[in-house]
Amino acid sequence: MTGKRRWMGLLGVIAMAAGISMIVAAYGVAGTRTKAAPKQSQAFGTLKAVIDTIDYLDPQQAYTGQSWWAMWDVYETLLTYRHVDGPGGYKLVPGLAQSLPSISANGKVYKFKLRKGVKYSNGKKVLASDFKWAIKRGFLATGQGVGFYTDIAGAKAYSKNPTKNGNISGIIVNNAKRTIVIKLATPRGDFLTILALLFAAPVPANTPTSIENGTIPGTGPYRFSNYDPNRSFTLVRNKFFKPNKYIPKGTPSRVEVSLIGDANAATQRVIDGQADYSNAAIPPDRIASVKNKGKLVLRKTANTYYFWMNIREAPFNKLKVRQAVNLAIDRKAMQTLVWGGLGTPTQNVLPPTYPSYRKLKLYAHNLAKARSMVTAAGAKGAKVTVWTRQVSDALTAAQYYTSILNKIGLDAKLTSLPRTTYYTTIGNVNTHAQTGWARWLEDYPHPLDWFDVLLNGNRITNQDNNNFAWYSNKTTNKEIEALKKAPVLTPAVNSKWAKVEKQIMRQAPWAPWSNRVFPEFFKKKIGCIHTQRLYGIDWMRLCRK
Repeated sequence: MTGKRRWMGLLGVIAMAAGISMIVAAYGVAGTRTKAAPKQSQAFGTLKAVIDTIDYLDPQQAYTGQSWWAMWDVYETLLTYRHVDGPGGYKLVPGLAQSLPSISANGKVYKFKLRKGVKYSNGKKVLASDFKWAIKRGFLATGQGVGFYTDIAGAKAYSKNPTKNGNISGIIVNNAKRTIVIKLATPRGDFLTILALLFAAPVPANTPTSIENGTIPGTGPYRFSNYDPNRSFTLVRNKFFKPNKYIPKGTPSRVEVSLIGDANAATQRVIDGQADYSNAAIPPDRIASVKNKGKLVLRKTANTYYFWMNIREAPFNKLKVRQAVNLAIDRKAMQTLVWGGLGTPTQNVLPPTYPSYRKLKLYAHNLAKARSMVTAAGAKGAKVTVWTRQVSDALTAAQYYTSILNKIGLDAKLTSLPRTTYYTTIGNVNTHAQTGWARWLEDYPHPLDWFDVLLNGNRITNQDNNNFAWYSNKTTNKEIEALKKAPVLTPAVNSKWAKVEKQIMRQAPWAPWSNRVFPEFFKKKIGCIHTQRLYGIDWMRLCRK
């Protein structure tokens, strides 16, 4: 992303901005063509929202799209993304940093300076050392995002024996000068986007390493209050926040969020006037009828829904069985069954919005052939437990998947877990989970967010593992590691990513089936509706008629 450059002043910042814009341009439209929200937004009182689940409200722990949807406006990072609609939402801008960083010629050293006078929601001053504590806290608490930061010099050594007084040598801070210097052990082309992840949001130095849901002070426009586990939480204004060029004050004075996994119930709340907004997967048989009872917005975003198969566990340790599963799934039919048609069939890991995407057609639907491959692999009658979470669309998809596994000769049964424990359970090596439902929504717009996080064997962990297939292949691991160093997504680099994707899907650790279009449902009285490319509906810019 950044390219090669020497230490620089103003010219370096301009060049840096141009380098970031290359990413944006690669996704189709330059960020400068995007219309920003009005400077004076129309404020209103309480916004009532319904979402299906969160995992945590802790910046070093949360790793679901719903959590980040709320937390982005609570916890600021050194770099962040613009509150604009369209591809311009992919453009990195200064967050807590007063400007984009200067970067060394070898791409290993990044220099930042904090904005002056920034305070947390408890009134305490933000220090440069708070950034270092946030990264250390991630390792101390075995946070789900620590793998992103192991390329910082000294981080791998620190991760082996993390202590509060231990040091990550590659992070050098000066509180008096408000400076943060980050040194990498090896160049990483997506490092700026990694710094924009909420995992890297500075937190006060006295923040415990335990999971602190909704209690950690932030620097954003809002703060959390009234957190009721698995039921609700509230956001109220942070009186110490000062709006700036990139981060607005926000329109709602208060946001009350209910957590409801039943899509029918969530949708009905909006229809009955009990909620202003819901992002629930509207049941297929209700999509036509709800259009006249509210305001339905179809939001396209980078996502892939898939079934994973653990290559360490029988019968999915056999390639023929995994390939048979891919042949057996009727991806086209699933779009109607699960989404009411609001999705596109896929066999790819990457969504089609990425410049590295090359449509794969490796597995033409053929149930009979799939059945014969299972028999040939000696897996007929093998017992299989299918895992899913207790959310309407996930249950529907997993029920279909279980029936397909039975049709091709396996002996499959379905088990479901609460939304809050699903990912941690299937991501624990001791569960020995064989196969199940999953989805991925981009953290940041780069192929590494998919292949490095989800399918690089070097990133496998025994707990909180995101590589649910436990897929590791020497060839593709090596290729992913090499592509980490590519600073810009040039056509040549994109072609290499496409090659990696095809190699992985020939090994079939996944059965991808959908790129979903998200139905966002609003009361009719909601007026201006804005969408941020990474974080979804930008509730800070909603207004009433």
